[in-house]
Parts: sequence; C-alpha cells; structure tokens
Amino acid sequence: MSDAILDAYSGLDSRMKMIEIITNNLANSQTTGFKRDFGRILESQQALDVGSTIDTSSGDLISTGNDLDVAINGQGFFAIQTPSGVRYTRNGSFSLNESGDLVTKEGMKVLSTSGSPINVAGSNVTIQDGGIVTSDGNEVATLKIVTFKNYDLLQKEGSNRLRWNGPADGVQDTDEPKVKGGSLERSNVNSMIEMVHLMAAYRDFESVQRTLKTLETDMNGKLIQELGNLS
Repeated sequence: MSDAILDAYSGLDSRMKMIEIITNNLANSQTTGFKRDFGRILESQQALDVGSTIDTSSGDLISTGNDLDVAINGQGFFAIQTPSGVRYTRNGSFSLNESGDLVTKEGMKVLSTSGSPINVAGSNVTIQDGGIVTSDGNEVATLKIVTFKNYDLLQKEGSNRLRWNGPADGVQDTDEPKVKGGSLERSNVNSMIEMVHLMAAYRDFESVQRTLKTLETDMNGKLIQELGNLS
C-alpha cells in the first residue's frame, strides 16, 4: 500500500476521533458540572493522531434551592473517595446515604478539608456558602476543594470524574473557595458552537475521504494496467 494511501487512512482516523470528541461534548451539554474537551490533530513522522485538553472554564450557576446542592464559582474541584482512590468532580449534586455519609449520585463519598469522608448525624443538613456543611445549625465539616498546578495532567475516567496523573504536590487545597450553596453548575458546553465545530469536522472528514477514494481508484487503475501488460 502506498504511503499516500496510508497517510489518507491516518487522516481519516484522526478526523473521526475529532468527531467523537465533539459529539461527546454535545451529549453532555446538560450534564451538571461537565467540562468540554478541546481536540486537536497532532502530526508526527509516523501518522496523524488526536490530542485533547480539558476546558476547565466555569459553566453558568443555577439556583436549585436544594440544601445539598453546591457549586464552585471559579477554579477548583470537589474531592471524592472512590474504590480506585481520590478523584475530582465539579458535579455538586450531593445527597446523604443511609449511613449519613455525604455522597455523589454514584454513591462516592465526599471528602472534607481533613481528607476524611463527611458523615452527618442529625437532621436539617445543609451545605452553606463556602462549602460549610451544617446539621441542625451546627457546623460539621467543610468540603475539600482543590486546584492543580498543571490542569493538563487531569484525565477523565467516566461518571463526570477526573483523575490526577501528576505528583502529589501538584494537588493544592483552596483556602477560600468560592462555593455557592443551593446551586449547581451547568456544563460549559455551548451547543451552538459545538455544532459549528462538528460541521467543520464532518467537512474535513469528507474531504479526506474523497482524497482516499481518488488514490484507491488511481491505484486500482495502475494495477489493472500492469496486469494487462503481463498478459
């Protein structure tokens, strides 16, 4: 197979990956606290590939009136305990399980500034501005909010959770987090802009596809001609 055809297949694969990134953004345009991915085509001597970075800009905040809803206005992530270790999220739609643990929708325990899961006894549990958890008007704990030295070292792993792939000292506690109680953060995906990106990606894909078909047609023609010369 010619180098030109191999390059065309590589270009086709990279454009498809770009389309997948954009469609995933669109699919999560209504997901609380979701952060869009920005894809870019990477060129090397071997082939084309696609890299992506997480857009950590804030989404709009909406008031829900739910005592256990909370949103971060600015930089920072909630820290949660998972079976795979500590992970990070912007989805502040929390609740209490039967044991009184503050948990995410998936049942992962929310961590306090001490690094321990937050367990609440009593009733009338609320999360106040600043991430302060109270029960019957008494302060119980404060949500752990962290930032990172290098956001490029964050990796998505599903369920709107992020994994830190850098050194331990790259995770930093936020002293005065801008946390709003009774609110949630919308996804930072702008559906109209993503649709424009999607149409452009499809046009690129179709252009490379046409180039590939032309190359294959030319190669088939040359093969037929060579076979004819042999007869």
